[in-house]
Amino acid sequence: MSFSGFHKAPKVSCIVPCFNEDPVILEESLNSLVSQTYENFECIVIDESTKIETINVCKKFCEADARFLYVHPSSRVGLAASLNLGIRTAKGDLIARFDSDDVCYPDRLALQVRYLENHPEVHVVGGALDVINTSGQFIGHRDYPLNHSEIVKKFIYSNSMAHPTVMFRKSIESISGGIYDPSFRFAEDLELWLRLLRFDIRFANLPYSLVKYRQEYTNRTKENWKFNIKARIKNFSRPHSFEKIIGILGILAWANLPQSLQKFIFRSIQFRK
Repeated sequence: MSFSGFHKAPKVSCIVPCFNEDPVILEESLNSLVSQTYENFECIVIDESTKIETINVCKKFCEADARFLYVHPSSRVGLAASLNLGIRTAKGDLIARFDSDDVCYPDRLALQVRYLENHPEVHVVGGALDVINTSGQFIGHRDYPLNHSEIVKKFIYSNSMAHPTVMFRKSIESISGGIYDPSFRFAEDLELWLRLLRFDIRFANLPYSLVKYRQEYTNRTKENWKFNIKARIKNFSRPHSFEKIIGILGILAWANLPQSLQKFIFRSIQFRK
């Protein structure tokens, strides 16, 4: 495993996993961090790429800006383990998630840092998304519930937090006995959020779009839904148990719908132009 970069003590650590991302898209994404109005951050790029073009873009940013740290695992570890590696490496008290194909709005970090400073009872804060395709064209807008109680209700049948927008306190690791479960190839974020609820961790979402989220296709595979259900069963708890069972049965039914119908319903419900 190789490391490069030099860091002082940042307030925020941005964790960016990367695997063979298109170099043009990757450069746009990392530039959106360089352009942040909030400057007291580090960006830890966990690069598992095998394409030299992608590797070179990652290394270029880490060499040009001391806030960027390049980490190249010696073997393929997967998304959840990459995120855990980044968090263990992080020097910041706050961890910001970010995907290597998305674009942060310039005030994303500033808004979330200010919110967490003003709301010490909240451990995890996310926000809304503007969805774009691979060409960067706007597809739609996706909102999420704002306060903790509404977030908890939505978790019964869906995911209340947009993973690429999330910032959380690093201290949740000691509270919950770890961060991401490496055994989850999919739905690693949902598993974490549901586990944190068992420890009375409080959530919030900001009413602003924080990220341009690149999503060409809205369909998820049956393998993805299998891990979604696994996360719910693993973290099943008594509050709202009947509703949670109904939610699991609903997800099972949804997973078996034709993908064309899933796509139509998802776009009708989840996206707002």
